[in-house]
Amino acid sequence: MQEALGALAFRALSGGDVVDDLLRQAARIVTRVLRVEYCEIVQLIPEGDRLLLWAGDGWREGYVGEAVVEVGLGSQAGYTLISRGPVVSEDLENEVRFRASPLLTEHGAKSGITTPIYLGELPWGVLGAHTTTRRTFSEEEVGFLQEVATIIGAALERSQTEREFEERAARARASERRFEFLADANSRLSSLTDDRAVLTGAAGLVVPDLADWCFVDVVEEDEARIHRLVLVRSGGPEGEDARRYEFDYPFGAGVSHGTPEVFRSGRSELIPRVNDALLRDVARSGEQLEILRRLEPVSYLCVPLRVRGRILGALGMASSSPERRYGEEDLALAEGLAYVTALALENSRLRLPESELVREIIERARKSPAVSASYQKGAPELTQRQLEVLRLLAQGKNAREIGEELYLSQATVRNHIRSLLQALGAHSQLEALAVARRLGLVPD
Repeated sequence: MQEALGALAFRALSGGDVVDDLLRQAARIVTRVLRVEYCEIVQLIPEGDRLLLWAGDGWREGYVGEAVVEVGLGSQAGYTLISRGPVVSEDLENEVRFRASPLLTEHGAKSGITTPIYLGELPWGVLGAHTTTRRTFSEEEVGFLQEVATIIGAALERSQTEREFEERAARARASERRFEFLADANSRLSSLTDDRAVLTGAAGLVVPDLADWCFVDVVEEDEARIHRLVLVRSGGPEGEDARRYEFDYPFGAGVSHGTPEVFRSGRSELIPRVNDALLRDVARSGEQLEILRRLEPVSYLCVPLRVRGRILGALGMASSSPERRYGEEDLALAEGLAYVTALALENSRLRLPESELVREIIERARKSPAVSASYQKGAPELTQRQLEVLRLLAQGKNAREIGEELYLSQATVRNHIRSLLQALGAHSQLEALAVARRLGLVPD
């Protein structure tokens, strides 16, 4: 028994898949050491009204992972959770404390021991051992089963802690990526003075890496109309054909999704799975519906675009890839992008009265040169700081040397380098420099 417990404890401490490997090994050890036909490890399912045969040894094919037993007095395992300690039954057929479960009767079980498994201070499930002949179990055998249950509980708790740590680390990494993205977006957009360039630049930041298409709508309340000023689409049409994807349409009081709903409620909208009913609700005409269907969105989100605390319109993005469905992290990033976009729009018209703000943005955007609605890798507009970093890279300086010359941290320099790679459509610094020389951004 001590040798078996030592081997199981060592396996639990070595990590790995606790749910699969460790529980199967524990069940085999119990049947071998206690010389019983069956071992069951049953878990209390979330509803709390049944126990699932999660792992075991000796059971007929198809029972492990499928069979359930009752809690309370409907089974020995259920009674064990009530007792909060080991339960020994030498004669299941004549047991008066609880009923033998169908799982045990179908397999001809006559005697058995059960003991609870705890995850911290909470009951996780039950470990049991049963025989097909009547048998008396010694205190040593009962203690052995309790030790196995303790090891299982400790391993499950460790697995849960590691999983929670990984989830926290993943959230931290996502927050860091979001911060870097928004810092870069703010740097790029704040340097632009043309409204259409700001709106198109914001949409271009997410296409094609985060979205297959992105739109910016502005609502003109006096005329009850929505103006789609920008729609950037990955691999979309160019020239005049692109205009078919930009349209003005009535506000639509009965629309329960998209820009009208976001404008009315002031709340963001996240739809991980888009269906045709949503497209029909959003489209204001048969032509728009066909356009939306051709875009083939599978996941979508839309966030308010606020300037000076007033909702100006909405920024939305959609994915056409089943592998890229949006969640809460994507929504937080889109809300941050809408915020820095609004700041860029606001900076150029600090003294403009609020009543003229919407009309001014619409008119200035329409008068600006049209931008293709497809994602193009061309000569980007870089900030002065990005140009300084680019030229120092061209001189052969590394991140530390650039930081010392510009009085920046190495982390900030690396952020600028990453934004340069993205802006130039490059995968390495050498490729970025080659593109920059071709565009005349740095001397040959």
